[in-house]
Amino acid sequence: MFAIRVLAGGALSGISGRHENASPPPAPMGSSGTYQQDLDRSSAFRFLVDDGYVSSLVEASIRFALNNEHLSTALIGIASIDELSQAIEFGNKGPLPADAIEKLEAVWAGFAGN
Repeated sequence: MFAIRVLAGGALSGISGRHENASPPPAPMGSSGTYQQDLDRSSAFRFLVDDGYVSSLVEASIRFALNNEHLSTALIGIASIDELSQAIEFGNKGPLPADAIEKLEAVWAGFAGN
């Protein structure tokens, strides 16, 4: 199994501004009805930063995807060398703690059917 758009086309960054090399916000696939709804939903994962699990939602997304035992491939989406370096740094930190994953999955389950 593989993941495409690990950062939901940028929405999981929690920041509406996009890198100058980034493509326009994509039509959501497998998520909310609009890109803005995906961006708004990202705030529900802010606890990962606030509780000190990660430094940013980007870090949370990358570490979650790269350390998910159900994924063999994760297409992150990189717009610059700096973003590549950052993704490597985050990936090297390893998996999120088990309690963070448990909380994350509870938030994610709350989106089902919405």
